[in-house]
Amino acid sequence: MQLSDSTKALGIFLFVAVAIRLISFFPSVIDHDESTYLVIADAIAQGYTYQVDYIDTKPIGIFLILAALKSLLGNAIWGYRLFAALVLGLTSFLLYRAKRIQGSSWAAALSAGIIYLILNSLYTRYGVSPNTETYFNLFTAGALLLFFKYRSFLAFFAAGLLLGIGFVIKYVVLFDGLAFGGFLLFQALRREGNVVRALGRALTMALGAALPFAAVVGYYYQIGEFDRFWFNSITVAGRYPSSRAFIHYIVFFFEFFLRFLPVTVLFVVSIWHKKTDLTVRQFGLIWSALVLLSVLIPGNAFGHYYIQFMLPFSYLAGEFFGLPRQAVPRWLQWMRNPKIGYPLLGLLFITHLFLQKKDYLDRPDNVRYAAAYINERIKPGEAIYTQEDQAIYFLTARLPLLPYVHPSLFWMDKHIEAMEIDVPLEVAKIEAARPRFMVFRYPVETERFAVYRAAHYDRVANIGDYVVIFERKD
Repeated sequence: MQLSDSTKALGIFLFVAVAIRLISFFPSVIDHDESTYLVIADAIAQGYTYQVDYIDTKPIGIFLILAALKSLLGNAIWGYRLFAALVLGLTSFLLYRAKRIQGSSWAAALSAGIIYLILNSLYTRYGVSPNTETYFNLFTAGALLLFFKYRSFLAFFAAGLLLGIGFVIKYVVLFDGLAFGGFLLFQALRREGNVVRALGRALTMALGAALPFAAVVGYYYQIGEFDRFWFNSITVAGRYPSSRAFIHYIVFFFEFFLRFLPVTVLFVVSIWHKKTDLTVRQFGLIWSALVLLSVLIPGNAFGHYYIQFMLPFSYLAGEFFGLPRQAVPRWLQWMRNPKIGYPLLGLLFITHLFLQKKDYLDRPDNVRYAAAYINERIKPGEAIYTQEDQAIYFLTARLPLLPYVHPSLFWMDKHIEAMEIDVPLEVAKIEAARPRFMVFRYPVETERFAVYRAAHYDRVANIGDYVVIFERKD
């Protein structure tokens, strides 16, 4: 039986997604955000309430997804990384299908999906560590497929619903929705179409998009915790005014485009080449501009913000491989030569795996070693406290004594002020809990627990260069 093009594409995307990220599945920590998601998701799976018992600045969506996986994956961190890879593969497939429906060639659509996978898998802070963008882009890509495939109001409602699910994973999905709605109105105005119909479709998407957030708000209102939810989810976000200079935005903007320079060239050529379908160029530009706005507005140079932009970036860059060969600029024709392109891709893949091995396997996993040390000695019912490496909670099947799981929230003044954290009260709660083990980074901080630690704990283990474990004397 001959496989369809779509089935072949799905198989390619899932295989590439797993193969190109395989080595990154095994370290206990790639960054603190992922560890925070896992710890809070574990608490939710045990019946605790997010933004009440355990608090973070992210919307609830990412925690619900990982909490749902807890019964299947347990505390196997590699399983969550595998799941994230499969999410990326499926996102690429949805992008591929959307482009095929829009009229792109098989080569252009497939290339867009492969480019998306490569961009997400080269740099730790730009996609290797599973972040919120890894998950909400799946729903954006699904909405994109519905947006182009069907013209009924029900389809636009469903597309909005998918965007709404993405929104409760991270609120910046609003800008994807604005791009979709804006394009509908742009088409109606440019082609003298039915503006009322276009506006109706945009509002139908908006209605669908509002439902998931309304469900979240309704839940917290029903349990009597609306004020705490609103403060931690919305009010706090508005307390981080950006003080970045304009040059910072310029540097952050160009850093991405220079970092992914070969794809940047494909992106630019596809935008300006007359052989690229006009609708693809128009939609791609509107989508890219609005998503870039969402990346730059916060004023923080966090690489993972750009993962959201990788969807429209790949959407346009893939069109380079759909241009007629004779239409490709002469200085870029080598990229369309299979005898050159395929060996270069193979070399990139081998080099990438070598660098991932160096970054993720060759370095000692001190956090996992520290968790193993504790697991060998701790008894049921005993608590632990870790200052920074919150993955230790997950690996020891313990919940934090502190509601602020991400270490920066409790140790950085801007977060303490924004979230109105009563530091002495939280410190007193930790001390009253009498944790069996306390884990700190070297050099050990001396401001908050120094006296308590000196009176009640012995230093019992140094794990690698920076993890220090203390055990209660009594």
